[in-house]
Amino acid sequence: MKIQVLGSGCATCTKLYQLVQEVATEMGFNPKEVEYSTDVSRIIKLGLMTSPVLAIDNRAVFDC
Repeated sequence: MKIQVLGSGCATCTKLYQLVQEVATEMGFNPKEVEYSTDVSRIIKLGLMTSPVLAIDNRAVFDC
């Protein structure tokens, strides 16, 4: 499973990344497997125009 947090680097994006790492740990995943990217073009490729975005296996499951 590929878990990604995509954002602009703002406080909200950083907080989402931290929360996803915590949940991943609680669920038995390695928190280092959670990827964080500030490459906005990746958000656009998903067809979205807002951040942050939580994506699992390259599919957006949450956006603000």
